Amino acid sequence: MGGIGGFVGAKLARAYSKDRDTQIIFICRGKTKEKILHEGLKFISPKETVTVHPDLTSDDPLEIGLLDLLIVATKSYALADAVRQYQSCLQTETVILPLLNGINARDIIAENTPYDGSNVLHGCIYIASNIDQPGVVRHLGGPGKIFFGNASPHDYTWVQRLLEKCGLDTTYTRNIKDILWKKYLFVSPLAAVTTAHDLTFGELADSQAHMDLLENLMREVKALAGGFGVGLKDQDIADALDLLQGFPDATKTSLQLDVQHQAQHTERDNLIGFVIENGERLGIEVKHYKAMDNKINEILKNRR
Repeated sequence: MGGIGGFVGAKLARAYSKDRDTQIIFICRGKTKEKILHEGLKFISPKETVTVHPDLTSDDPLEIGLLDLLIVATKSYALADAVRQYQSCLQTETVILPLLNGINARDIIAENTPYDGSNVLHGCIYIASNIDQPGVVRHLGGPGKIFFGNASPHDYTWVQRLLEKCGLDTTYTRNIKDILWKKYLFVSPLAAVTTAHDLTFGELADSQAHMDLLENLMREVKALAGGFGVGLKDQDIADALDLLQGFPDATKTSLQLDVQHQAQHTERDNLIGFVIENGERLGIEVKHYKAMDNKINEILKNRR
């Protein structure tokens, strides 16, 4: 129940609070679990502040039981362990929807579940939502738009209806890989430049030099996507640059915050290392990413 899980979970818990056929479970532990158990989850957004109470808050797989739908919103580095920890909650019919940064979340989940992976979806969400403190989540900006799907012949429109009922703007599509790369085109370069240069979104937007750098990073992602068989266009870069205007000026990326707080684990491998590693593998030049990575290395060394 981090920033994204809190955003989605708050809307689900409120919408289905009186629905006897749908049980909403928050999977969390430690101080977050204790706070939600005793006081509920407090969700703060620009439009409202609400406190919600799910049907169950737990980190015990036996108590949670078998799930019809598992929405996974961990950081990428915790994804494999999280899925393995709750394998006993999964059945062949369980649909797993990842809502986190990156291209390969579905593959990681499929590799760490006991079934064939046909019910593991691709997914992403456009949002800035952070934990204020245990049990308190703040939606800072971004539309909260969810995209999901896969190439399976199964029909997942029921998942779309479930999410839409609680007010989540949700699109179910077979063309999900292109959308994942368009999201990555936005979030990965943004994380790289804001972390390396310690910039808020507003400071970035006000600096032409840094905006030019951001565009160069996006062009390297566009080239890498081509190596994976996904044809991003120049218009996709223009659209990604325009998205920056939809967030408050004070917004920071999650990677930037983790580096600032000297977190033990970060999404650096997923958001920057993935580009560098696969660029080298595919023979695609990613010099701007390498420069950002080196700069982040210097930051980390100076803070030790």
